[in-house]
Amino acid sequence: MSEFIRLPPLNALRGFEAVARHMSFGRAAEELRVTPAAVSQQIKNLEEFLGVQLFRRQGRRIQLTETGRQVLPGIEKGFGNLADAVRPYLNPVPTGNISCSTVAAFAARWLVPRLQSWTAEHPNIDVRISASDELVGFKRKGIDVAIRLGTGEWDDLYTELLFQEEVIPLCSSDLLDVELPLRVPSDLRHHQLIHFTPPSGQLNTKWSDWVKLAGVSDIDTTRGIFFNEGTMALNAATRGQGVVLAPRILATDELLAGTLIIPFEIKLPTSLAWYIVMPENNMTRPEVVAFRDWLLKESRPDS
Repeated sequence: MSEFIRLPPLNALRGFEAVARHMSFGRAAEELRVTPAAVSQQIKNLEEFLGVQLFRRQGRRIQLTETGRQVLPGIEKGFGNLADAVRPYLNPVPTGNISCSTVAAFAARWLVPRLQSWTAEHPNIDVRISASDELVGFKRKGIDVAIRLGTGEWDDLYTELLFQEEVIPLCSSDLLDVELPLRVPSDLRHHQLIHFTPPSGQLNTKWSDWVKLAGVSDIDTTRGIFFNEGTMALNAATRGQGVVLAPRILATDELLAGTLIIPFEIKLPTSLAWYIVMPENNMTRPEVVAFRDWLLKESRPDS
């Protein structure tokens, strides 16, 4: 028989978890459908019960104390375990919304243009897109599904391959029909290079490495137009301002529409791919499974 331990009130623990997740008494109160004063009193009661300070208040801002940061993961896990215990006995009806986290470029260039298809197939399930370069805490930030670029190695998380990434040269087809047309890699010396550096730094998009791979010399890869955002770089290439080296996924729609072409089938090698990532137990939720299935369908070449 396990030892009896006197626990704090469940409402106080729930209040602490909600405030820590939102970093706001007001938003926690809205979620719990009580007043901010009631949430504040719950936190005070919990601090008195434990004999520690959980939050440090700085004017209107709050921060977790070191003790608060140590306590939080266990409480999050505890509520997660409670939810897992009762979930099989709940009516598996979609909750009405899904929160998806991904990087801004992927959201803007691939995910958002396809959401009309999701809405048409699942009109009763809203999708909330959150842009972040980090794999945020799922429970703490209220994220159901993430789409991330990586090698597929995320401990204790469900991962599924969406598609492999490639770094390729892209340009307007107009550059094939100019006075000095772009026919072979050495022709790049007559055209402007467009440089794009992904914010995460995960993908190599360096022209110096590409020309070396292509066996081309006498091209000054330090010159051209430089961007730190993919859409701007692709817009410049679409308008015939030069040739860009960029991830294929950013140009999916332009390649389908023919506004960008791949002048040379020489790719910079990468082991990175786009993956669906989420906690294993989220796959018990019908709306999350439906979203996963839709993402996989949209990732097929014929979609």
